[in-house]
Amino acid sequence: MNQNRASDAVDRPPPFEGVIGRRVLAWLIDGAILFILSWLVWGGTGLLALFTLGLAGGLFLLPWGLVLPILYGTLSIGSPLSATPGQALMGLVVRSESDTGHPSFGQAFTSTTLLALSWAAGGVPLLAAFFSSRSRTLHDLFSDTLVVRAAALQPEGRQGRFIAEDG
Repeated sequence: MNQNRASDAVDRPPPFEGVIGRRVLAWLIDGAILFILSWLVWGGTGLLALFTLGLAGGLFLLPWGLVLPILYGTLSIGSPLSATPGQALMGLVVRSESDTGHPSFGQAFTSTTLLALSWAAGGVPLLAAFFSSRSRTLHDLFSDTLVVRAAALQPEGRQGRFIAEDG
């Protein structure tokens, strides 16, 4: 092991250490953001319906409570940031398990949709993280993604790979 690699390993935390607690806080942050966004969407929909004399009133029929969180998560995780704003604030990133690169939009959509279904199931599928050595929930497993600490990744010039694999 060369000197640079040894110092990198010492300075960086393990990729999965403390991820569960950080994910819970990230969900709370994202929930607050979604709450504000939902009020803005409903208010905007109401104003649009008012200004169009009811012609745009059909927008009230869209299931905003499901559409908005899925769009929020998919666009956030599928972006170059590879994290929702809450995850980014908590120092987390989402990575594709197969190559530890940025997840695709398909993976982001699958993960976000399955997360919404997990919450609809009372959050029970989320408990899988407590039994996984890498803190993976069922939506992580089915979307082939990992949530890791951003500080555990190598710099972008090194393709964002993990310093130490934790299995």
